[in-house]
Amino acid sequence: MVPAHLIELGQQALASVTANIAGGAPLVRCQLLASEFYEALKRELRATSDLGVVERAMVAAATELCRYAATARITPETMLAELRRALDLLQANISPCDQPPAPLRRRPIFCVIEGGLSKAG
Repeated sequence: MVPAHLIELGQQALASVTANIAGGAPLVRCQLLASEFYEALKRELRATSDLGVVERAMVAAATELCRYAATARITPETMLAELRRALDLLQANISPCDQPPAPLRRRPIFCVIEGGLSKAG
């Protein structure tokens, strides 16, 4: 079973972030509010705990969702959705395998295409 303090921290973070997003707070503030939950998840993974294999996988998946929610290029709505998914996962409302992966917004990669009319001097 996932430790209750993680679920409580997640609920507090979700409530704070929801209220701040509704109030128009900047994304960075919302991410800061959720950071205590994220850090607690990371500590739980590092600790030698009594978590079973399934619970450990759930905490790891929730940590990854929170890591994605902390990225700079995420929208507030997506950040809130990822936080909600992480909490649902810990509360065993969903399985990590049942959810489609979050869409990644990657930076464009520029490369030179050889050939054509360009001439190397």
